[in-house]
Amino acid sequence: MSMNSSIGKYVGNYRSYAKPKYHFAKSSAESPMQRIALKRLCIVLLLGSACFGQSLADAARENRKQKPGKAPTKVITGDDLVAAVEVIQLLPGSSATGQGTLVAPGRGKHNYRIVMLDASRFVDGGTIHITITVGTGESEASFDLYPQGLALPTEGFPNSLANAVNIRSGSGAKINYRFAHGTVFQFGAEGSWNAKAEATNTYSFVVDVDGQSTK
Repeated sequence: MSMNSSIGKYVGNYRSYAKPKYHFAKSSAESPMQRIALKRLCIVLLLGSACFGQSLADAARENRKQKPGKAPTKVITGDDLVAAVEVIQLLPGSSATGQGTLVAPGRGKHNYRIVMLDASRFVDGGTIHITITVGTGESEASFDLYPQGLALPTEGFPNSLANAVNIRSGSGAKINYRFAHGTVFQFGAEGSWNAKAEATNTYSFVVDVDGQSTK
């Protein structure tokens, strides 16, 4: 046997025992419906990505608004309203003035505008004088003097230290009250029970104290 014949036989045997190669058929051409479905899927994914990015941007902006150490928005409470009440410091040998707008609360109810009259410098007491002038508004006016710290009534007959009630529009009144030691008064103004609820008026007053002993 020639060498060429041996080589040819060897090559033939190798080919017959060699592992077959696998060829995968190419996908068939996409139909028009498949292309449309694919396009719609891409649009949905793009819109979803845009919305997600917008949501992240909105969250980032809100986060920047809440700077570290920044106090949250304060909620107004009854204590804050008390702290905001006007305080008039009363001094020996001088008078003080004030003014405001009052509202009629409706019969049997109370809706005071409060001014604190601080007579704490009169350690041995004295007499407080409050001269009141009522404006020409619709409502008559009523005034009550209360001690400091007393919870003011919201309905019923008041139990005040002194008062002047049902003062007609355009007229005036006076409250005098003797006290034994330095103190702070709550001076409340409101519309008369005779007036229609929510009717308003204005008022002004002058206040002084007879007393010599101070801190």
